[in-house]
Amino acid sequence: MRLSKKFRFLAASILTLQLAVPVGVSAEEQRDLIAPSWVVQADYVALGDSLAHGMNEFGIIGLGYADFVAQALQQEGLITSYNKGFAYSGYTTKNVLEDLRNDVEKPVIGFGYQSEQVKLRSSIKEAEIITLTAGANDLIPILKESQTTGINATAILKTSQEAVTNIASILAEIKKLNPNAKVYVMGYYNSFPYYSEDLQKPFNVLLTVMNTTLKATAEKAGAVFVPTYDIVAKDIPSYLPNPENIHLSEAGYLTVAKEAFLPAIKASTLWDVSKAIQVNAQNSTTVQVNWQKATDNVGVQKYKVYVNGELTATQNADTTAITLDKLTENTPYTVAVKAMDAAGNESVQSPTITFTTEGTLNFTDIENHWAKESIQQAAVAGIMKGYPDGTFRPEQNITRAQATAMLVRSLGLTTKEQAPFTDISSYNTETQSEIAAAYAYGIIKETDEKFNPGQPVTRAQLALWINRAYELQLKQPYAVKGKAPFSDITAYNDETKRAITMLYEQGIIIGSEGKFSPDAPTKRSHAAKIFVNFNTLLKK
Repeated sequence: MRLSKKFRFLAASILTLQLAVPVGVSAEEQRDLIAPSWVVQADYVALGDSLAHGMNEFGIIGLGYADFVAQALQQEGLITSYNKGFAYSGYTTKNVLEDLRNDVEKPVIGFGYQSEQVKLRSSIKEAEIITLTAGANDLIPILKESQTTGINATAILKTSQEAVTNIASILAEIKKLNPNAKVYVMGYYNSFPYYSEDLQKPFNVLLTVMNTTLKATAEKAGAVFVPTYDIVAKDIPSYLPNPENIHLSEAGYLTVAKEAFLPAIKASTLWDVSKAIQVNAQNSTTVQVNWQKATDNVGVQKYKVYVNGELTATQNADTTAITLDKLTENTPYTVAVKAMDAAGNESVQSPTITFTTEGTLNFTDIENHWAKESIQQAAVAGIMKGYPDGTFRPEQNITRAQATAMLVRSLGLTTKEQAPFTDISSYNTETQSEIAAAYAYGIIKETDEKFNPGQPVTRAQLALWINRAYELQLKQPYAVKGKAPFSDITAYNDETKRAITMLYEQGIIIGSEGKFSPDAPTKRSHAAKIFVNFNTLLKK
């Protein structure tokens, strides 16, 4: 029988306190070790052989890597139950597979369970995290014989192939029972570092092949391969101190847990807390940050708010929002919220968000330009961008590709379709998608398989595209009120003349000396003014 997640979390916390507190320590002196958390607490099941069981260099069952993994995850508030009761010393890959298929019932060795015994398949179904250590016992008898008889390559190859096949079947069974579980498969280390030098070279070659094959098998099944060879090899005397025993010492298991398993497990999307925090800009120097409540086995006491790594405020447990003012315009900020309980435990997986305040953008070449204000507004709105050298280049022409991108950004258009143009493949994916979106929504309608993305967009072409975009928003054709006062647009078709007239009537353009210059290329400064005015029109 399984407890609810919430009850298991409390029960696990109590068990940890019982294990951590020495005999004779009063209840008042007992210390809460569990940190607050924003993540959904997971269930952890360890499968495999003596390494998962925790056999040490003296042949005694103690704390193995799985125990240290569980301890660390529990203290950070990431798991509510743990069981290594299905890991047995001497188990081969065949034994693990048979247990899975026979749905064995075994005693719980861990925490978070009400029943003393549980079945394997139901445990797999409910687990979010599963570790697997198997395969060494399949090969150890042959490897031990090699010390006296020499390397039996044929027997090793056959046995290792059988082991990998069994591991693939184990992973397939787990996937069938629980496709969402995160499975971590332990790689092999050199269990015989004290064997003679003439045996070390073929051993290491064998281990390389086995780990490569195991990695491929694990990843093919959607599992994560956890390498341990280099970690153990860096300190053989400490991690494998007994030449007559292949098992790690407690120090070895702890290192494997801390340096191999925990980094891999913590990289899981299970611990993604990015959605627990949001930011809303109130103006260019003020934002409001909101976050979800954290959970704790006893209770959250307060929240600490960090801005760019510095503690900025401390809020009580009932407050899950803060207003940050007097920020600097056009400046990136990173806000992190940490939860703390009465015992001083601080959340490890804490929500963090990065944003940039709005405001005036100062390009180096627009100080005295007539379109300075429009350029700054277009840049702040994200419609137009400057260049890496800090310039805007207001007198430079914009291309058809750039103008298309600006329109698409203004309207927030997206599509999964591809444009039918053969001359845009050299552009990046983002630009191609923007051109495709403009085509899909009827803003551009070229029919000759060429878009000519690098050519300057003329003022008439831009007017036509903007009018189509506006009508897309209106969901109906724009009804002109009269004629535009430009003497140089009479040769254009009715749609183009209507588009130019729309821009004039809506105050987006004014022309110069009774002319619109429809064939002239559009400068970046003019485009900035046109798009700022168009954005204002869209908001009406």
